[in-house]
Amino acid sequence: MFLESIIVWLHVLLFVYWLGGDLGVFYSSRFRNSANYDIQTRQLIARITSNIDMAPKTTMVLMIPIGFSLVAIKNLWLMPDWLIIFFWLFGLAWLALVWWLHLTKDAKKKAPWAKFDLILRYILCAVLVIFSITSLLYQYPLVENWLALKVLLFALTIFCGIMIRISVKPYILAFAKVIQDGSSPEIEKQLNESAAKARMWVKAIWVLISIAALIGIWKPII
Repeated sequence: MFLESIIVWLHVLLFVYWLGGDLGVFYSSRFRNSANYDIQTRQLIARITSNIDMAPKTTMVLMIPIGFSLVAIKNLWLMPDWLIIFFWLFGLAWLALVWWLHLTKDAKKKAPWAKFDLILRYILCAVLVIFSITSLLYQYPLVENWLALKVLLFALTIFCGIMIRISVKPYILAFAKVIQDGSSPEIEKQLNESAAKARMWVKAIWVLISIAALIGIWKPII
């Protein structure tokens, strides 16, 4: 089917841009964190990495409607197919929120929506974990265990993303101090310690999505 081919193609593209975008942010952030560059250069690098980071943020959100569309097309679940409409409405609305948060510069204005976005990620992570566990135990609503495991891995990537946000909170505060007061050994230490914690969760995401991609291709009998 042509539609199935398009959905599979989009699914592959999302994986490519997710991993590729993360690698770009990971590499360029090292220059942003280096005290060898003046603050104007580091601010420029920060803007560049923030824009590049929208690639994995966008692809992660779109994985939900596109992934479940593929599940429905291949008859891999025991749910009414009209639910795909809900997944697309949810995905597009969430994507609009993610981009609005990125483009809006007013911190006070977007603070409650950023909190809502974080709560949404917690809920989605929990729902997908339950979704996958019930499928592994009872083959409902997903009929294949390999697919249930893949959904579980995706839920864990969302959790890793939440942990990245928690890890970078000290970094954001420290970087603001660098902009306002200039660099110091103490502030640079805070920056690098916070960045190191975040990088661990980023690497975990790489491992999880790589395994999920392998499972999707291999489709092992579990």
